[in-house]
Amino acid sequence: MQQVLTVISLLWKLSKQQDETHKLESWLRTNYLTDFKHHFMSHFPYALKEITKHRRKAMNKSIKHCTVLSNDVDHLLLNLTLSDIMVSLANASTLQEDSNWIELIRKFVIETLEDGSRLNSKQLNRLLGVSWKLMEIQPNREGIESLIKAVYALYQQRGLLFPVRTLLLKFFSKIYLKEEMRSYRVRYHSKVLSRWLAGLPLQLAHLGSRNPELSTQLIDIIHTAAARAHKELLKSLQATALQIYDPQEGTMVVLPAESQQSLVQLVYFLPSLPADLLSRLSRCCVMGRLSSSLATMLIGILHMRSSFSGWKYSVQDWLISDEDYFSFLFSTLTGFSKEELTWLQNLRGVPHVIQTQLSPVLLYLTDLDQFLHHWDVTETVCHNLLVIPGRSESFDIIQSAVNKHLVGLTVIPDSTAGCVLGVICKLLDHTCVLSETLLPFLASCCYSLLYFLLTLEKGEAEHLRKRDKLWGVCVSVLDLLPRVLRLMLQSLRVNRAGPEELPVVGQLLRLLLQHAPLRTHMLTNAILVQQIIKNITTLKSGGVQEQWLTDLHYCFSVYVTGHPQGSSALNTVY
Repeated sequence: MQQVLTVISLLWKLSKQQDETHKLESWLRTNYLTDFKHHFMSHFPYALKEITKHRRKAMNKSIKHCTVLSNDVDHLLLNLTLSDIMVSLANASTLQEDSNWIELIRKFVIETLEDGSRLNSKQLNRLLGVSWKLMEIQPNREGIESLIKAVYALYQQRGLLFPVRTLLLKFFSKIYLKEEMRSYRVRYHSKVLSRWLAGLPLQLAHLGSRNPELSTQLIDIIHTAAARAHKELLKSLQATALQIYDPQEGTMVVLPAESQQSLVQLVYFLPSLPADLLSRLSRCCVMGRLSSSLATMLIGILHMRSSFSGWKYSVQDWLISDEDYFSFLFSTLTGFSKEELTWLQNLRGVPHVIQTQLSPVLLYLTDLDQFLHHWDVTETVCHNLLVIPGRSESFDIIQSAVNKHLVGLTVIPDSTAGCVLGVICKLLDHTCVLSETLLPFLASCCYSLLYFLLTLEKGEAEHLRKRDKLWGVCVSVLDLLPRVLRLMLQSLRVNRAGPEELPVVGQLLRLLLQHAPLRTHMLTNAILVQQIIKNITTLKSGGVQEQWLTDLHYCFSVYVTGHPQGSSALNTVY
């Protein structure tokens, strides 16, 4: 019997290749269905004892010899091959005529699935193929639900091999997609299928990075159901979002970039975006676990879910409050959590902290990758702030946040200081009013950054790559806000500076005088600049005048008095 069924199965494969399967099915049903039912289905399903019995009867051998032969026969493969052939001979129109033997096959399939812990992927693939055909033959709610329930019982078992788990996922996904193609009125609305879908987000969260390929399959199915607004799945996704998007060990930050992109896109379908979730998404953006392009995509999706997207939402459909949205943008702009900034305040005397006697702001030097990533993400934050109607209101919100969370800190990351200066420059227009608290902070940040840039050694290649970006934002702020320049100059009380910082102050003044966009502002502050240079000259009067001081006198004479007369020019100004 095994050989006969194998031959028929091979004929089936050949007919599929030649696209003649229907002809073979019709021919077999017409000529052999009665024989198949009599010879094959009368003892179905076959177990070891039935195989032994038929072997003994057919071959008239000893029981011992029959048992050995029977052990050579894979009774599960025999039953699967027979089921596969028989269900192919039936269809919905012959269901009533074939109901007896179809019910035998259905019972066998359900029992095998429910006790399917030892099924390998090849066996399961054939079993699921028979299940699918049974659903097509008997497309009623009760019949389909019983089969889905049996497959789900196998799916829930722990320790399934990856190929087996994959086949089950594909089977459920195929059923779901087929259901979605039906009109809403004729869908089965399977409770088991909904339960399976609802369990996927939690499975994804628990899986982590242990099997990225399986995670990818789960994400694809979740994405498909979420895009179709499956209520149970969306509810489950919302409940597990904090786990999936955890910035330390969440699914999104431990998977490859391709999977991360799909998880970023899933954020669009979340029913709500509360403040605690937005906080985690912000950390995902700035920690470097997402690429800058994915962080940009995530920020863009959140913008679309806000009231500033320009879409015709009703108020209750915005889903992100304006307060939470601005909080997300600001926390992403700072690049560091409140806890991290608090920890930085205790750092002193370490190589990563640049200290100066003339500014209350000390700089924490980030590594280059973190710095560049933070800078790129901030560009997106700036863009989103700029497209919000009412720029002065956006500026006021960011200004208030800086005053509340950054002003007063002693140690600030170099990327944070630079990004804040950059945002201020881009948001600033004639309608904006700066607070008296913010101006000194900006002046201190400018001096600390410029001091850092001027003291860089040639061997510090990593930090040298920050120079153009940081110099650009500092000069822009000093140009746009002359009061910041004046406050920075007023802070240069060189009598408090050590001898190693005086050359840096001299070089800074010379560069500011030479920089064309700032020259007008420097001339406005000529008396203040003159006094600083005099104080430096007094402090250095005890010895031979160094070259940097000679250069500073010359530069002042050229750009302020217009007469390069050396240090004596200081005495003739004003």
